[in-house]
Amino acid sequence: MDFMGKIAVITGGASGLGRASALKFASGGAKVAIFDIDDEKGESVIKECMNKGTKGLFIHCDVTSETEVVEAYSQVVSTFGAVDILHINTGIIDKVTFVSELSFDDWKKVINVNLNGAFLTAKYGISQMLNQDKGVIVFTGSNWAYVCDPGFTSYAASKGGVVAFARALALDHAKDNIRINVICPGNMVTPLLERQLSLEDDPEAVLESMGQISTPEEVANLVAFLASDESSAMKGSAVIIDQGETLGYGHGLRVER
Repeated sequence: MDFMGKIAVITGGASGLGRASALKFASGGAKVAIFDIDDEKGESVIKECMNKGTKGLFIHCDVTSETEVVEAYSQVVSTFGAVDILHINTGIIDKVTFVSELSFDDWKKVINVNLNGAFLTAKYGISQMLNQDKGVIVFTGSNWAYVCDPGFTSYAASKGGVVAFARALALDHAKDNIRINVICPGNMVTPLLERQLSLEDDPEAVLESMGQISTPEEVANLVAFLASDESSAMKGSAVIIDQGETLGYGHGLRVER
């Protein structure tokens, strides 16, 4: 897809879907800025983007810090002049814990990153887009806004909030020529999944039980489509992309060959 001349900001862009999204935009000619707390991986992804012939910028940014978010956007605008595309992607997940045993601190940690971080990056991203009279935002929600495995109440609540927040923003800002949608992925082969599997007694058995699992690149294709002019009719859409996990709810549907 053609993103020539566009400036794309990706939060949580140092790995997983964020990395795949950054590379997809870079391949289309966009200048890419990444907000993340993993400096080493973030800088590495920016180098990959620049190897595709575009310009890139890594900014260390904790999305739960209002000061850091404001400063990060300031750096992007001073360097590139605008924020045309924003992929709000930062997220964490906690270990399996039922609510009776879930500490308030652990609850707040997930909500703070996944939902409050989405609020801050959206608030200041939209502020910049209002100055430009245009922009596109794609949130990363989750199919767990609709269905969930047992023991992940904090993650499901945070992602359900992201979906509702994104749709409300789409309503508020359609009149401002700011188009907003949210993707709802299922399981993906990412460091987030790898960390979750590492907590299991038999990671390989759990992985096998998940059925078909998406690659970050497959999901990044949807991010790019929603950020492109080709999806101009889509506003406030929550698009599930989960290998059919929500059909019934069960495992990803393996391709039979």
